[in-house]
Amino acid sequence: MEFGIRYRPSYSLLGVKLTPNEQILVEGGSMVSMSADMAIDTHLNATGGLLKSVAVAIGRKILGGETMFVNTFTAGPQGGQIMIAPSMNGDIVHFPLKGGGVIIQASSFLAGGPGVGVKLKLGGIKTLLGGEGLFLLEASGTGDLFINSYGAIRELDINSPFIVDTGHIVAFEPTLNFNVKKVGNWKSTIFSGEGLVCEFQGRGKLWLQTRSVGALVGWLRPMLPA
Repeated sequence: MEFGIRYRPSYSLLGVKLTPNEQILVEGGSMVSMSADMAIDTHLNATGGLLKSVAVAIGRKILGGETMFVNTFTAGPQGGQIMIAPSMNGDIVHFPLKGGGVIIQASSFLAGGPGVGVKLKLGGIKTLLGGEGLFLLEASGTGDLFINSYGAIRELDINSPFIVDTGHIVAFEPTLNFNVKKVGNWKSTIFSGEGLVCEFQGRGKLWLQTRSVGALVGWLRPMLPA
């Protein structure tokens, strides 16, 4: 697999060149263009048994803002090319997984190679709070992983307690622990416009996005017809 990312960081476009019969998993609705002989297989955006897959896929759609389905594209006998872009304007980052893993916000998953597995990150009710899509997935395995953001992506090295608005989280290393909480007291939470935040502890890398979809929705809401 060969790839290139163009038009960063505002309107990023991922181009992937596949070898004969090579596959890539792509978030539903993200394909821009592809070779004519590329095959496509659509399946639920989850792994596990049928009932579990349906439940997780619905949860990812409602809470994470994702589609319920993902597509596996398979190159033809001569290989092929595919262009991929996220629905929101922003950046795309490549993660070369080498047997390790990374925790990603569900709406940030864009594409992955056949050796990359993505599953629901079990973390209790704290992963479902926030109101801005704090629904986490764990990507692991060996291969290429591509994530996207709304706005540009900022990489930080965390080594002391650090607080982030839930709507600005893109991904973080599993060496970091996190806890969702209010920003200040309930009065501050309701009237400050900040909502809930995520406090990280430990040592590891954290990736943030410079814009929040929740903030965009809040800005647009007064302009929409009743």
